[in-house]
Amino acid sequence: MSENIAKYVEQIVSKLTGNNNLIEQFKKNPAKVVSDLLGIKLDKDILQAVIKAVQGKLNLTDVAKNAGGLLAKLKSLFGK
Repeated sequence: MSENIAKYVEQIVSKLTGNNNLIEQFKKNPAKVVSDLLGIKLDKDILQAVIKAVQGKLNLTDVAKNAGGLLAKLKSLFGK
């Protein structure tokens, strides 16, 4: 079962990555976006697990982008 969840999460994240409009839709109504992107109806518990995992991956992506930006700013401050 967890193999399917991981597969679903990767599919969703790959479709959301770089698509800000779709990411905003996901933030507003994650259940609908997940169902639409997968094209299948998931059990409520599996759907919630997929949503939480996708949210976690999106947050990590945001953190990584912000950290990279902060690192560049720090380097510019110190002239390196």
